[in-house]
Amino acid sequence: MYAGTTEGARPLSAGGGFPPAASGADPGFLRVQRALQQTTGLDLGAYKERQMMRRLTGFISREGIKDLSALADLVLRDAGVRQRLMDFLAINVTEFFRNPERFEDLAQRVLPELRRRWDRLRVWSAGCSNGAEAYSLAILLDEMEPHSADRHQVLGTDIDREALREAEAAVYAEDRLKEVSSLRRRRYFQQLPDGRWQVQPQIRRYVRFAVLNLLQDPYPAGQHLILCRNVVIYFTEAAKHDIFARLGASLVPGGYLLVGSTETIFQPQRYGLRAVGPFLYQRTEEA
Repeated sequence: MYAGTTEGARPLSAGGGFPPAASGADPGFLRVQRALQQTTGLDLGAYKERQMMRRLTGFISREGIKDLSALADLVLRDAGVRQRLMDFLAINVTEFFRNPERFEDLAQRVLPELRRRWDRLRVWSAGCSNGAEAYSLAILLDEMEPHSADRHQVLGTDIDREALREAEAAVYAEDRLKEVSSLRRRRYFQQLPDGRWQVQPQIRRYVRFAVLNLLQDPYPAGQHLILCRNVVIYFTEAAKHDIFARLGASLVPGGYLLVGSTETIFQPQRYGLRAVGPFLYQRTEEA
Protein backbone atom coordinates (compact mmCIF):
# COMPACT_ATOMS: atom_id res chain seq x y z
CA MET A 1 0.00 0.00 0.00
CA TYR A 2 2.74 2.34 0.82
CA ALA A 3 4.23 4.71 -1.29
CA GLY A 4 8.46 4.86 -2.19
CA THR A 5 14.38 7.19 -5.10
CA THR A 6 13.82 10.61 -8.40
CA GLU A 7 17.21 12.27 -8.73
CA GLY A 8 16.63 15.92 -7.99
CA ALA A 9 12.93 15.39 -7.26
CA ARG A 10 11.28 17.48 -4.59
CA PRO A 11 10.90 15.38 -1.41
CA LEU A 12 7.86 16.17 0.67
CA SER A 13 8.82 18.02 3.79
CA ALA A 14 7.75 17.03 7.26
CA GLY A 15 5.44 20.00 7.07
CA GLY A 16 3.76 18.23 4.16
CA GLY A 17 3.23 18.89 0.50
CA PHE A 18 -0.45 18.00 0.89
CA PRO A 19 -3.42 19.73 2.47
CA PRO A 20 -3.90 19.18 6.21
CA ALA A 21 -6.63 16.87 7.41
CA ALA A 22 -10.10 18.36 7.53
CA SER A 23 -10.96 20.22 10.71
CA GLY A 24 -13.70 17.68 11.39
CA ALA A 25 -11.28 14.76 11.45
CA ASP A 26 -11.27 12.50 14.50
CA PRO A 27 -8.94 14.02 17.14
CA GLY A 28 -7.41 10.60 17.80
CA PHE A 29 -6.66 10.20 14.09
CA LEU A 30 -4.98 13.60 14.04
CA ARG A 31 -2.82 12.61 17.03
CA VAL A 32 -1.75 9.37 15.30
CA GLN A 33 -1.06 11.34 12.13
CA ARG A 34 1.20 13.78 13.98
CA ALA A 35 2.94 10.98 15.93
CA LEU A 36 3.73 8.99 12.78
CA GLN A 37 4.95 12.05 10.92
CA GLN A 38 7.18 13.02 13.83
CA THR A 39 8.70 9.56 14.33
CA THR A 40 8.72 8.03 10.83
CA GLY A 41 8.02 10.85 8.38
CA LEU A 42 4.94 8.99 7.09
CA ASP A 43 2.23 11.52 6.24
CA LEU A 44 -1.23 10.00 6.70
CA GLY A 45 -2.63 13.24 5.35
CA ALA A 46 -1.69 11.97 1.89
CA TYR A 47 -3.94 8.93 2.29
CA LYS A 48 -7.71 8.73 2.04
CA GLU A 49 -8.88 9.21 5.62
CA ARG A 50 -11.79 6.76 5.58
CA GLN A 51 -9.62 3.89 4.36
CA MET A 52 -6.85 4.75 6.81
CA MET A 53 -9.31 4.94 9.72
CA ARG A 54 -10.45 1.39 8.96
CA ARG A 55 -6.85 0.18 9.01
CA LEU A 56 -6.06 1.98 12.27
CA THR A 57 -9.22 0.67 13.93
CA GLY A 58 -8.27 -2.86 12.93
CA PHE A 59 -4.79 -2.40 14.36
CA ILE A 60 -5.89 -1.12 17.78
CA SER A 61 -8.41 -3.96 18.00
CA ARG A 62 -5.75 -6.57 17.18
CA GLU A 63 -3.24 -5.06 19.61
CA GLY A 64 -5.74 -4.50 22.43
CA ILE A 65 -5.08 -0.76 22.51
CA LYS A 66 -7.76 1.42 24.11
CA ASP A 67 -8.22 4.02 21.35
CA LEU A 68 -6.42 6.10 18.76
CA SER A 69 -5.08 8.57 21.31
CA ALA A 70 -3.47 5.71 23.22
CA LEU A 71 -2.04 4.44 19.94
CA ALA A 72 -0.51 7.87 19.29
CA ASP A 73 1.23 7.76 22.68
CA LEU A 74 2.62 4.29 21.91
CA VAL A 75 3.84 5.36 18.48
CA LEU A 76 5.86 8.12 20.13
CA ARG A 77 7.55 5.95 22.76
CA ASP A 78 7.44 2.28 21.65
CA ALA A 79 9.52 1.39 18.58
CA GLY A 80 8.04 -2.11 18.46
CA VAL A 81 4.45 -0.88 18.24
CA ARG A 82 5.52 1.75 15.75
CA GLN A 83 7.09 -0.81 13.39
CA ARG A 84 4.15 -3.23 13.75
CA LEU A 85 1.80 -0.41 12.82
CA MET A 86 3.89 0.49 9.78
CA ASP A 87 3.84 -3.12 8.64
CA PHE A 88 0.12 -3.44 9.31
CA LEU A 89 -0.74 -0.36 7.28
CA ALA A 90 0.98 -1.86 4.24
CA ILE A 91 -1.43 -3.89 2.13
CA ASN A 92 0.62 -6.65 0.52
CA VAL A 93 -1.56 -8.41 -2.01
CA THR A 94 0.74 -9.69 -4.71
CA GLU A 95 1.63 -12.77 -6.70
CA PHE A 96 3.77 -13.71 -9.68
CA PHE A 97 2.52 -12.40 -13.04
CA ARG A 98 -0.57 -10.83 -11.50
CA ASN A 99 -2.82 -9.76 -14.39
CA PRO A 100 -0.93 -12.02 -16.83
CA GLU A 101 -2.17 -10.14 -19.90
CA ARG A 102 -0.19 -7.10 -18.75
CA PHE A 103 3.00 -9.16 -18.46
CA GLU A 104 2.36 -10.73 -21.85
CA ASP A 105 2.27 -7.26 -23.37
CA LEU A 106 5.50 -6.35 -21.60
CA ALA A 107 7.17 -9.54 -22.87
CA GLN A 108 5.95 -9.35 -26.47
CA ARG A 109 6.01 -5.61 -27.14
CA VAL A 110 7.42 -3.30 -24.50
CA LEU A 111 10.63 -4.96 -23.38
CA PRO A 112 11.79 -5.93 -26.92
CA GLU A 113 11.20 -2.34 -28.06
CA LEU A 114 13.17 -0.97 -25.13
CA ARG A 115 15.98 -3.46 -25.77
CA ARG A 116 16.25 -2.35 -29.39
CA ARG A 117 16.84 1.21 -28.19
CA TRP A 118 18.98 0.63 -25.11
CA ASP A 119 21.77 -1.80 -24.37
CA ARG A 120 21.13 -1.95 -20.63
CA LEU A 121 17.64 -1.78 -19.16
CA ARG A 122 16.68 -0.42 -15.75
CA VAL A 123 13.30 -1.56 -14.48
CA TRP A 124 11.63 -0.43 -11.26
CA SER A 125 8.90 -2.21 -9.31
CA ALA A 126 7.59 0.60 -7.07
CA GLY A 127 5.67 -0.71 -4.07
CA CYS A 128 7.04 -4.20 -4.69
CA SER A 129 5.76 -5.78 -1.46
CA ASN A 130 7.22 -9.31 -1.15
CA GLY A 131 9.07 -9.14 -4.46
CA ALA A 132 6.88 -11.35 -6.65
CA GLU A 133 6.40 -8.60 -9.22
CA ALA A 134 10.11 -7.73 -9.31
CA TYR A 135 11.06 -11.37 -9.88
CA SER A 136 8.35 -11.70 -12.54
CA LEU A 137 10.04 -8.84 -14.40
CA ALA A 138 13.42 -10.51 -13.97
CA ILE A 139 12.03 -13.69 -15.51
CA LEU A 140 10.82 -11.72 -18.54
CA LEU A 141 14.25 -10.15 -18.92
CA ASP A 142 15.94 -13.56 -18.73
CA GLU A 143 13.55 -15.04 -21.27
CA MET A 144 14.26 -12.14 -23.62
CA GLU A 145 18.02 -12.33 -23.12
CA PRO A 146 19.18 -15.36 -21.09
CA HIS A 147 21.78 -14.90 -18.35
CA SER A 148 21.85 -11.11 -18.74
CA ALA A 149 21.78 -10.13 -15.08
CA ASP A 150 25.06 -8.28 -15.62
CA ARG A 151 23.30 -6.16 -18.25
CA HIS A 152 19.73 -5.57 -17.06
CA GLN A 153 18.62 -4.72 -13.53
CA VAL A 154 15.37 -4.67 -11.60
CA LEU A 155 14.90 -2.45 -8.55
CA GLY A 156 12.17 -3.38 -6.09
CA THR A 157 11.21 -0.81 -3.47
CA ASP A 158 8.73 -0.64 -0.64
CA ILE A 159 8.38 1.02 2.75
CA ASP A 160 7.48 -2.28 4.45
CA ARG A 161 10.73 -3.70 5.80
CA GLU A 162 9.20 -7.07 6.67
CA ALA A 163 7.92 -7.50 3.11
CA LEU A 164 11.38 -6.65 1.79
CA ARG A 165 12.92 -9.30 4.02
CA GLU A 166 10.54 -11.81 2.44
CA ALA A 167 11.54 -10.53 -0.99
CA GLU A 168 15.23 -11.05 -0.24
CA ALA A 169 14.53 -14.63 0.89
CA ALA A 170 12.58 -15.24 -2.37
CA VAL A 171 10.51 -18.08 -0.89
CA TYR A 172 6.81 -18.24 -1.76
CA ALA A 173 3.76 -20.32 -0.99
CA GLU A 174 2.09 -22.31 -3.76
CA ASP A 175 -0.80 -19.86 -4.11
CA ARG A 176 1.57 -17.06 -5.14
CA LEU A 177 2.58 -19.06 -8.23
CA LYS A 178 -0.84 -19.81 -9.70
CA GLU A 179 -0.03 -17.76 -12.85
CA VAL A 180 3.42 -19.36 -13.26
CA SER A 181 3.52 -21.97 -16.02
CA SER A 182 4.97 -25.42 -15.40
CA LEU A 183 7.85 -24.55 -17.76
CA ARG A 184 8.70 -21.44 -15.77
CA ARG A 185 8.48 -23.35 -12.51
CA ARG A 186 10.98 -25.91 -13.74
CA ARG A 187 13.32 -23.29 -15.14
CA TYR A 188 13.20 -20.55 -12.52
CA PHE A 189 12.06 -22.07 -9.21
CA GLN A 190 13.11 -24.80 -6.83
CA GLN A 191 10.51 -26.55 -4.68
CA LEU A 192 11.52 -26.81 -1.04
CA PRO A 193 10.78 -29.78 1.27
CA ASP A 194 7.93 -27.86 2.95
CA GLY A 195 6.16 -27.37 -0.40
CA ARG A 196 7.07 -23.74 -0.87
CA TRP A 197 9.00 -22.46 -3.88
CA GLN A 198 12.25 -20.48 -4.00
CA VAL A 199 13.37 -18.33 -6.91
CA GLN A 200 16.54 -19.66 -8.50
CA PRO A 201 19.78 -17.67 -7.98
CA GLN A 202 20.05 -16.86 -11.72
CA ILE A 203 16.87 -14.74 -11.41
CA ARG A 204 17.63 -13.31 -8.01
CA ARG A 205 20.83 -11.80 -9.45
CA TYR A 206 18.76 -9.43 -11.57
CA VAL A 207 17.01 -7.87 -8.60
CA ARG A 208 17.97 -5.64 -5.71
CA PHE A 209 15.60 -4.34 -3.05
CA ALA A 210 15.56 -1.09 -1.10
CA VAL A 211 13.36 0.78 1.35
CA LEU A 212 11.72 3.74 -0.37
CA ASN A 213 8.73 5.91 0.50
CA LEU A 214 7.04 7.29 -2.62
CA LEU A 215 5.66 10.22 -0.66
CA GLN A 216 8.99 11.47 0.60
CA ASP A 217 12.12 9.88 -0.80
CA PRO A 218 13.89 10.80 -4.03
CA TYR A 219 13.08 8.47 -6.94
CA PRO A 220 15.68 6.65 -9.10
CA ALA A 221 16.34 8.45 -12.37
CA GLY A 222 16.82 6.97 -15.84
CA GLN A 223 14.29 4.16 -15.64
CA HIS A 224 13.19 2.44 -18.84
CA LEU A 225 10.16 0.72 -17.34
CA ILE A 226 8.31 1.40 -14.09
CA LEU A 227 5.53 -0.70 -12.60
CA CYS A 228 3.57 1.11 -9.91
CA ARG A 229 0.39 -0.91 -9.58
CA ASN A 230 -2.34 -0.82 -6.94
CA VAL A 231 -0.45 1.75 -4.90
CA VAL A 232 -1.83 5.22 -5.62
CA ILE A 233 -5.46 4.13 -5.20
CA TYR A 234 -4.97 4.70 -1.47
CA PHE A 235 -3.80 8.31 -1.82
CA THR A 236 -5.49 11.67 -2.03
CA GLU A 237 -5.73 13.41 -5.39
CA ALA A 238 -2.92 15.79 -4.40
CA ALA A 239 -0.64 12.88 -3.52
CA LYS A 240 -1.50 11.06 -6.75
CA HIS A 241 -0.63 14.14 -8.79
CA ASP A 242 2.75 14.45 -7.07
CA ILE A 243 3.55 10.74 -7.50
CA PHE A 244 2.57 10.59 -11.18
CA ALA A 245 4.64 13.69 -11.91
CA ARG A 246 7.68 12.22 -10.21
CA LEU A 247 7.24 8.79 -11.82
CA GLY A 248 7.08 10.46 -15.22
CA ALA A 249 10.24 12.40 -14.44
CA SER A 250 11.99 9.16 -13.47
CA LEU A 251 11.54 7.69 -16.94
CA VAL A 252 13.89 8.17 -19.83
CA PRO A 253 12.15 9.71 -22.86
CA GLY A 254 10.43 6.75 -24.50
CA GLY A 255 10.26 4.78 -21.26
CA TYR A 256 7.06 3.16 -20.02
CA LEU A 257 4.92 3.35 -16.88
CA LEU A 258 2.43 0.58 -16.09
CA VAL A 259 -0.18 1.31 -13.41
CA GLY A 260 -2.88 -0.84 -11.82
CA SER A 261 -6.15 -1.78 -13.49
CA THR A 262 -8.09 0.77 -11.40
CA GLU A 263 -5.56 3.59 -11.75
CA THR A 264 -6.23 5.40 -15.01
CA ILE A 265 -4.13 8.56 -15.32
CA PHE A 266 -6.31 11.42 -16.49
CA GLN A 267 -4.58 14.05 -18.61
CA PRO A 268 -1.29 12.13 -18.73
CA GLN A 269 0.27 14.92 -20.79
CA ARG A 270 0.51 16.92 -17.55
CA TYR A 271 3.20 14.46 -16.49
CA GLY A 272 4.98 14.21 -19.85
CA LEU A 273 3.18 10.95 -20.62
CA ARG A 274 0.86 9.59 -23.29
CA ALA A 275 -1.45 6.57 -23.15
CA VAL A 276 -0.23 3.73 -25.37
CA GLY A 277 -2.23 0.75 -24.08
CA PRO A 278 -4.43 -0.45 -21.22
CA PHE A 279 -3.02 1.21 -18.09
CA LEU A 280 0.25 1.72 -19.97
CA TYR A 281 1.85 5.13 -20.52
CA GLN A 282 4.98 6.26 -22.34
CA ARG A 283 7.10 9.29 -21.59
CA THR A 284 7.06 11.58 -24.59
CA GLU A 285 10.31 12.42 -26.31
CA GLU A 286 9.72 16.13 -25.69
CA ALA A 287 9.21 15.73 -21.93
